[in-house]
Amino acid sequence: MNIIIIGLGLIGGSIAKDLSEIKGINILGFDKNHQSIENALANKTINGFIDNLDELTIEKYNDSLVIIATPPRASLEILRALSSLFNSNITITDTSSTKSALEEILLEFKYPNNIVLSHPVAGSHLSGQENSLKGLFKNKEVILSYGQSVLSKHIEKVRNLWKSMNARISNLEGNVHDYVFAHSSHLPHVVSYALLMTLKNLDQTDISKFSGGGLDEFLRLASSSSEMWADIFTLNKENIISAIDALEENLDIIKSKINKDTQEIEALLLDLKNFKEENY
Repeated sequence: MNIIIIGLGLIGGSIAKDLSEIKGINILGFDKNHQSIENALANKTINGFIDNLDELTIEKYNDSLVIIATPPRASLEILRALSSLFNSNITITDTSSTKSALEEILLEFKYPNNIVLSHPVAGSHLSGQENSLKGLFKNKEVILSYGQSVLSKHIEKVRNLWKSMNARISNLEGNVHDYVFAHSSHLPHVVSYALLMTLKNLDQTDISKFSGGGLDEFLRLASSSSEMWADIFTLNKENIISAIDALEENLDIIKSKINKDTQEIEALLLDLKNFKEENY
């Protein structure tokens, strides 16, 4: 079977590394960064490459699996560019952490029957093919989103893809997915950037000298790809802004408790500690 990976960065490169050890799969790459293609060929994680997406209409790619593994906004452009493959035998999936904008394109094309959206909940604050990792998806959650029109053979092919990399699979509707991840993933990144802005604006310039592991871990998120997170923030802005509003309200509550007495803030912190231990 042919598997075509569009984008050989952290996620696409990691997929290639896992699949390259499975017999019977012909892995082809597509990336505007020719160095990424050359690196993947040298590492023998892909068997070859395509020069343009129009090649996928050739009969030899019939029944292939196409994985879009690019930043979210580029994924929208690529999905639209693949519209000639909609409702074909080719299975199309993606790896984006926002789904609503992709689903708007699917709605425009009356929900093609061969597209199963994927979100592997795995990654790193590092990016690029040089930071791709074998086993990145092992025991990690992969969220699938697809409509009722999608044929079972395409669903099964995508499920088997992620199972072959030892991932766990869950299903969520696209709008629910974006609401959940606005709070579980996107908001923590917003907070990390906001904290970094606060530190940047301090008169004291050597704060890092006195920081412990907690601050380093908290700020690690701000080392993530600026292109990818700008895409995520703007494509899921309604859910993220709502999450920020809720966070601001809770910061005001904490500020109010701090401004009163020790017992009030301690009671709140204890309640939150118990909630965390029971739920997270």
